[in-house]
Amino acid sequence: MSRKILGFLVLFSFMASAPLLFSQPKTLTILHVNDTHSCLFPFGPQDSLGGIARMSTLIKQLKAKNPSALTLHAGDLFVGTFEFNKYLGYPELKIMEGLYDAMELGNHEFDLGLDALAGILSGVIPGKSPVMLPILCANLIAPSGLDAFVKPHLIKVVGPPGKEVKVGIFGVVTNGEQYYSGDILPLITNPIQAATDQVEFLQGEGCEVIICVSHLGLSADETDLPGVQGIDIIVGGHSHNPLDMARIVNDKIIVQAGDFGRFLGELEVKINGAGNVALSRYKLHRVDWKVRKDPSLLWTLNRLRVGLVLDPRFGPVLTKEVARADWDMEKEFPEDQPTFRDTAVGDLVADAILWGLEKAGYEVDAAMEALGYIGSKIYKGKIVGNDVMRVVPYGYDPASGLGFKIVIVELNGPLLWGGLEYSVQYAPFAYDTAMQPSGLTFKYDSGLLPGARVYDVRVNGNFVDPSDLVTTYKIALSEQVYEVLNQLVLAQLGVPLPKTDTGLFEYNLVRDYMKKLGHVRYAAQGRVIDAPAF
Repeated sequence: MSRKILGFLVLFSFMASAPLLFSQPKTLTILHVNDTHSCLFPFGPQDSLGGIARMSTLIKQLKAKNPSALTLHAGDLFVGTFEFNKYLGYPELKIMEGLYDAMELGNHEFDLGLDALAGILSGVIPGKSPVMLPILCANLIAPSGLDAFVKPHLIKVVGPPGKEVKVGIFGVVTNGEQYYSGDILPLITNPIQAATDQVEFLQGEGCEVIICVSHLGLSADETDLPGVQGIDIIVGGHSHNPLDMARIVNDKIIVQAGDFGRFLGELEVKINGAGNVALSRYKLHRVDWKVRKDPSLLWTLNRLRVGLVLDPRFGPVLTKEVARADWDMEKEFPEDQPTFRDTAVGDLVADAILWGLEKAGYEVDAAMEALGYIGSKIYKGKIVGNDVMRVVPYGYDPASGLGFKIVIVELNGPLLWGGLEYSVQYAPFAYDTAMQPSGLTFKYDSGLLPGARVYDVRVNGNFVDPSDLVTTYKIALSEQVYEVLNQLVLAQLGVPLPKTDTGLFEYNLVRDYMKKLGHVRYAAQGRVIDAPAF
């Protein structure tokens, strides 16, 4: 065969295969976490779970294999541990600068107020350099000072030469009224409208893939966001769901990685020439004792640990035993009791509040806490102060470094029933407002219309008449549950709901109750039941 003929055949073979070569899909890898709640240090049995040093190792290992991978945080880095109450999240954000491409604001990033958030991001509060990690939130009307650090979107071009992908990333946060103080709530706009606007803009910029980093919760990610045309991927948070498999709704790929830094999600998608984004593979990596701690962070973390322990407000909260748990006690509803809408940890917290107030000499008939203000399960074995803080972490108090205080309100029959109706209005789709009671039981039917679900309310076994305006019940609540209830009363009656401030911290009550028990053995008791009233 002549060289001319051979060369022609080679050229013909290349030209025939060229369309196949050039049509090969591009790929994009996304690493993601959410709701880490400032768990800088490992926790759980023998400190076998989580810790930012392990997370750092895993992210670096995966990015070494794929340098183009994006790493995203879907919100709620703030509030959850004594690490946060000491350092306000700043050291964690600085560590994340070298690991993450962007973070969406969660509702708990607003817990300390807008000025504090701006101070932390700017470095003013710790007196150090600003946080350089890109912070996203498209449905926040950011006031002056905060607008320099919080942006609606981020555009990145990633991938090897010839395989670059232009990616548009935007974030949205929940606008649920129960999550914000009255001055912040008006600044949180409709997340679905914001998502629609961002998609239109990012498409106009020629983005091949559009990612929504959502702090709306899995229910909204599966029902509301899929209605927004143009979103390709939803990286979720807020509802703390560790999804072992990616979900697909309306061609949108939905992922979420649990909570407290126990998991790192790894999503790979393919992008073909027509702009279609398809799931290639997904894996939820466990961040546990099998992952080596990043040695480059150990000096920093040891310094933070020493500073925490030496703070007279805290002391040995990372090591000193408070009590022992005889088994894992869940924050979730029990699977073997499908009608129960109280949890092991919820019952424990409510009992601790009632016990603590009675011990302090207050007259109180019942106690309640909302499930959304209970942070974590309790693991079998040694319980230390930081484990208690993870259970009741919210409501940061600067002076003590603790969280919510407890108040007492007097409610008549209509007010008590009305409050309980409000608490179950989102069932069975969301349960943040679900009450966890002690000294009180009630039933409801989530199959009925909201506002007409509750029945059989009892305080200490005695039926509460929903029309009785005279008889009142003294109910202990955390400050934030009171604030939500007070807003409801103001809206309905035009007058505030009187309260008695006890000055007692929820954390101290739960810790001391555990100390009294010594061995903690709790399971859900069926204090709240969701079932038809036959």
